[in-house]
Amino acid sequence: MISKVKSATLLGVDAKEILIEVDAAKGLPCENIVGLPDAVIKESKSRIKAAIKNSDFDYPVRAYTINLAPADFPKEGPLLDLPIAAAILCTGKQIELPENCLIVGELSLEGRVRSVRGIMSLCHLAKQKNISHLIIPKENENEALYIEGLQIAGIESLQDLRHINFKKTHNTKKLPSFPPFSGTIEDVKGQILAKRALEIAAAGKHNILLVGSPGSGKTMLLKRLPGLLPNNSFEEAIETYKIHNIHHSSDQVLSSTPPFRSPHHTISYAGMIGGGKNPKPGELSLAHNGILFLDELPEFQRPVLESLRQPLENKTICISRANFSVEFPANIMLVAAMNPCPCGYYMDKEKSCSCSTGNVKKYWKKISGPILDRIDILLPVPRLTQKDYMADPHNSPFTTQNCMKRIDAARDSQYKRYQQNICNSDISERELQTLSPITSDIKQFLAKSVESGHLTGRSHDKVIKVAQTIADLNLDPHIKMEHILEAFQFRKALMPL
Repeated sequence: MISKVKSATLLGVDAKEILIEVDAAKGLPCENIVGLPDAVIKESKSRIKAAIKNSDFDYPVRAYTINLAPADFPKEGPLLDLPIAAAILCTGKQIELPENCLIVGELSLEGRVRSVRGIMSLCHLAKQKNISHLIIPKENENEALYIEGLQIAGIESLQDLRHINFKKTHNTKKLPSFPPFSGTIEDVKGQILAKRALEIAAAGKHNILLVGSPGSGKTMLLKRLPGLLPNNSFEEAIETYKIHNIHHSSDQVLSSTPPFRSPHHTISYAGMIGGGKNPKPGELSLAHNGILFLDELPEFQRPVLESLRQPLENKTICISRANFSVEFPANIMLVAAMNPCPCGYYMDKEKSCSCSTGNVKKYWKKISGPILDRIDILLPVPRLTQKDYMADPHNSPFTTQNCMKRIDAARDSQYKRYQQNICNSDISERELQTLSPITSDIKQFLAKSVESGHLTGRSHDKVIKVAQTIADLNLDPHIKMEHILEAFQFRKALMPL
């Protein structure tokens, strides 16, 4: 007798439907699993056999052939334990499953159902395929309840398949928010211009690089940037959680707080962009809809930095293998800090630099021009003065509360302009010309800057996008020359000649 059960496996961030077919024939007792299973699935036949016997079910002596269809792509993970066991039980008519039902779950030897990763992806697959009923581990039930319009049954053991109770999901779209850091922007003394740059970056989701001598506060400033960002929308939070949920080393919880990733500069190429035999997302994708913070930027390996080129433009990253490819989302806000030279005092007015001109140039060559060209805001951070230490940061116009009010207002302006939840940095060149028009004198000014070599074609558009964000922060309906000039100063030539 042949039984069929619907299940799914993970391929990148998304889930892919598979059909488990079990043929129980007379012959020598054995279990053969075919259809490109990985080692975990091949080992599952021992777990499944023990789980069925320890759950007071019969395990008839048969030659079992278990097919994972379609057979042209690899399947991985323990989430197929439960559906394979259910299919085996269906061959002996020991249980009955509802029609149009998808099953996933890992089994223990005693028949307990353990949680699996990728439940959000599986729920989205079910909605796309019009699969109404899902049987999943009880521990994953709370995750699935966020996806509206499904009938969910969370089970704790294999015995629960005898009596399945489904509950309908109701999407409230209310997610918890957890402040990523306890510090505020008031903790940083002075640096008014840098704080203004952070406000602009947070309002328009612009990439930013701060360059300054040791102790100037650049890292401290950037680590407080997450506290200025608005919460992610429900859709963004779900999308981010799907990525973190398939990453085995991640303990991310479902929340509306934008992710903040800060990898060490010794990170490998695969660690940044993702990879492996069955590709998993790297830091670039784990920062999706949030911040990727690279401290000591020149200390990262050059191939690692160069791998950021395409994702910063396309907002996605594609990892290809011989027989398949996986695409991970990578819509990030790149935030970086660095010293101006190896000793750190090339730009310092009080302490002389001990580096030779050649060493300084070599240091800057670790960061290619195309990478710098993809950063919207480039700003030097000077040494703090006595006046900065004596001033009260709470009397500054750049307090966390004041900045957040202006940022929220600017984000509202962008939502009304684009009629969708995107920021100024996300729009295309065509949308920029249509939705953010500039006057002829501004066009002439920027054209001269391109001709003189101060701007490239890409940075020309980035200046306009930053100027649009400044206009939004100032509650101005149109871009003015003053906005362009302020945006232009955030692209100062930092690299030594």
